[in-house]
Amino acid sequence: MERKGFLMVTMEPPPAMEEEFNDWYDTEHIPEREAVDGFETSRRYVCLSGFPRYMAAYDLTSPGVLTDGPYQRIAGDRYSPWTRRILNKARGLWRVTGEQIHPGQAQVTQAPRLLLLHYCGIPERSEARFVDAIRATYEVHDQVIQVRIIRDEPRSGGTPDHVVLIEGRGDLGALRGPATEGEHGGRLVLANEYARYWAYSSNSELGKVVAG
Repeated sequence: MERKGFLMVTMEPPPAMEEEFNDWYDTEHIPEREAVDGFETSRRYVCLSGFPRYMAAYDLTSPGVLTDGPYQRIAGDRYSPWTRRILNKARGLWRVTGEQIHPGQAQVTQAPRLLLLHYCGIPERSEARFVDAIRATYEVHDQVIQVRIIRDEPRSGGTPDHVVLIEGRGDLGALRGPATEGEHGGRLVLANEYARYWAYSSNSELGKVVAG
């Protein structure tokens, strides 16, 4: 069975544009992508500590969804004027595309918290050992609901990066083990913890901020 594809984008607007940024994401950008055949889930998150502040993650039926016609008709040089305006102002733009190498077919959950780990330079010969280290560090904890590992497509034929998404509850960033130590810990370049973003919370004090 083909592994699922994945798309993740981080960015942060200037403070003066934050309200417009969220309106754009909630009313245009996310709905455009949800309408594309092959986009299975879409979730937005807010960083609790770190940069960039906002992250969006999408599960795809396969990595090829991003090269198919329906997606290409809303991407790249076919972005809307509003999208171009926002992207020209946003900082910290980071785009991850690739396939889910573990467990392979999982979808994002409704977990309130997500720990995002970014590893650089994991050689292909060490990938299986890397996956084992991630699982041994996080899947043993009751507060962890799901672990997914994405192999990010290399941009220039080099070694692919790996992105790990740990979904669960509480302080996920406090968990330690083989994935944060030794040979693997030395390749960890980013660890950001996120809360689920809710566009229209029933709690007026949350507004358009976070839940969880």
